[in-house]
Amino acid sequence: MEELNMERSKLKLTAEEEKVVVFDEEIPTEKKEKIELSLIGKFFTTNSINVKVMKTVMRSVWQPGKGLVVGELDTNFFVFQFFSAKDRDFVLNKGPWAFDGNILLIKSGRAWSNYQRHTKSFAEFLGSKIGTFAACEEEFMLGADKSLCFQVDVDVCKPLRKGINVKIDGKQLWIFFKFLKLPNFCYGCGRLGHMVKACEVIDPDSPNSAL
Repeated sequence: MEELNMERSKLKLTAEEEKVVVFDEEIPTEKKEKIELSLIGKFFTTNSINVKVMKTVMRSVWQPGKGLVVGELDTNFFVFQFFSAKDRDFVLNKGPWAFDGNILLIKSGRAWSNYQRHTKSFAEFLGSKIGTFAACEEEFMLGADKSLCFQVDVDVCKPLRKGINVKIDGKQLWIFFKFLKLPNFCYGCGRLGHMVKACEVIDPDSPNSAL
């Protein structure tokens, strides 16, 4: 979070982006149950591990009877989503566990809060701040993803938003927006349709660009 705040401090935000908006919807019961059955784990190493092989090895070692979904939150940082308390408790209580010689540090999913809002209603809330919400793949929102992907209809004549200040459960967060497969885009004024060298809004040599 400190790194995100540092990156945010470098941005030239609009008044709309500076404004804090509140999302106060309760976490759905089904979502809470999934969080309850999840474990947060980090492999204690400075090297990047082979995620694909790790998933295969840990499933083989743990042998979860009801299945297991593994989501990557950050480098060497994962959510292990179980589907039974028995499988979860076995992993939580029968360690320590390791992969490729690297110990796995584990906490209960209840200690995890940064990614609990990955729901369709939260995607709709964020989408409404960018443009008009269109769609999202809700079936993949297991609370085990480091990002939330959704589709939005935007006004192409306006600058794309860089992010949003949102308050959730009393905590204020800065959420960056990342737009996929952008066509010609100006990193100066933040608009589609031209590149920064052709921008008529800003000086292309100015260090105070919009993004």
